[in-house]
Amino acid sequence: MQLFKININYFKNKYLKFGNESSATDQTFNPEELVKYGEKETSRNNFEKALNIFDRAIRINPKFDSAYGDKALVFDKMGRLDESLKMYSKALEINPKNSVTWHNKGLTLIKLKKMDEANDCFDKAISIDKNYSKAWYNKGRCLEMQGNMENAQICLTKARKLDPFLFSKIKLG
Repeated sequence: MQLFKININYFKNKYLKFGNESSATDQTFNPEELVKYGEKETSRNNFEKALNIFDRAIRINPKFDSAYGDKALVFDKMGRLDESLKMYSKALEINPKNSVTWHNKGLTLIKLKKMDEANDCFDKAISIDKNYSKAWYNKGRCLEMQGNMENAQICLTKARKLDPFLFSKIKLG
């Protein structure tokens, strides 16, 4: 179900060109729409522009955990993993019950080869949402990387039961 539809032309015409200042104030903007627009820019690999957009959303609502989480994802994609972890921590400080943020933080920790911490994040995501197939899958992958094949198989089997098509959806490698 789509809660609201984003018209990109609306952003192009009404909103600021995000790299430039304007007479419009941040209160002119809806932080949820800004985050969606930032996500679109992230998908286009316009990372600096996306970061600026997420910063605007944070200025409007400093307690908007999704803006911090999305900013963390951009930092991760840019290879700025320490900054990514800081943003995940901020997002989780605001909303410690966001299973997606715990999961994504775990993925960043894997890149840093911090497997025990990553598993803790996947465990937290699973404790919040027992049916979070990607968290089960990535916990299994992490355990596999640690050589814990028996427990890895249990997690991967659970992930497959929750979402039989998960393995075909995830980009391997």
